[in-house]
Amino acid sequence: MVAAGPGCAVANGLLNAFETTKVKLQLHNPTKPVYSTPTTTGVMTQIIREEGVVRGLITPGLSASLTRSMLYGAYRVGLYSSMRDFLSGDGTSEPQLHHRMASGMFTGGLGAMLTCPLDVVRTRMQAEAGRIGDCGRYYTTGLRKGKEVRYPNLTTTIRSIVENEGLRNGLYRGASVTVARASLLNGAQLASYDTLKHLVPMEEGPKLHTLCALMSGIIAQTVVMPIDTIKSKMMVGSCRRVVWKTLLERGPLWLYKGYLPACAGQGLIMVLQMPLIEEFRRMLGVKAI
Repeated sequence: MVAAGPGCAVANGLLNAFETTKVKLQLHNPTKPVYSTPTTTGVMTQIIREEGVVRGLITPGLSASLTRSMLYGAYRVGLYSSMRDFLSGDGTSEPQLHHRMASGMFTGGLGAMLTCPLDVVRTRMQAEAGRIGDCGRYYTTGLRKGKEVRYPNLTTTIRSIVENEGLRNGLYRGASVTVARASLLNGAQLASYDTLKHLVPMEEGPKLHTLCALMSGIIAQTVVMPIDTIKSKMMVGSCRRVVWKTLLERGPLWLYKGYLPACAGQGLIMVLQMPLIEEFRRMLGVKAI
């Protein structure tokens, strides 16, 4: 767990721009377009032009993302090996794919359940992000252009959500979808990473870790993308009825809105994350995953 937390935080922090882009694409309303070209490159280009790289893409929700990644990563990756070995016979026999899937789903679901409030805060901050006018009260760009600033920083966002919406309907909004997403994502991600390491004919080391991490990230994001889109929609305040109405109006392809930045982000996060975690494990004298 000590190795997993920092590894996840570093990777997610460096690639926060992709997460910001994905959330904005998922929540972009084509009937009231804010972005002239609602594609990955189009949204990123417009954000950079209007707000700058750092303010527009890198820093939105970064404080919440780093805090969440540190805690979530410690549980989802840190406990994975122990749970896998326990399910397969406490390390006395070779783990099978279903052992790896079950272990990843359990640790991912556990981590998500504990860090759901930070996930809601991060999503809200990324969705709302934009350039603030000279008066300091209203946005001049972004999805909330012309509207009042609600979530300027981590602590204010948490306090505002608790005061106006409470715990259950606020910080734990969409918790069931969040846990389901995390279970599927982590199960697919770590099971494929673990399995690929045994299938790819390479020696244990950074090259093997990087290759398997990239492939597992793409596999996992492809599996979880529909739930990811629903989760983002619910976390900014939409109820199940609104999500269902949006799905009927925009079709099943809406569930894969923001797929390219999500896939790029997930693949790159894994490429940074897993080799870092493996290296931290080696330094701490813990065997590789």
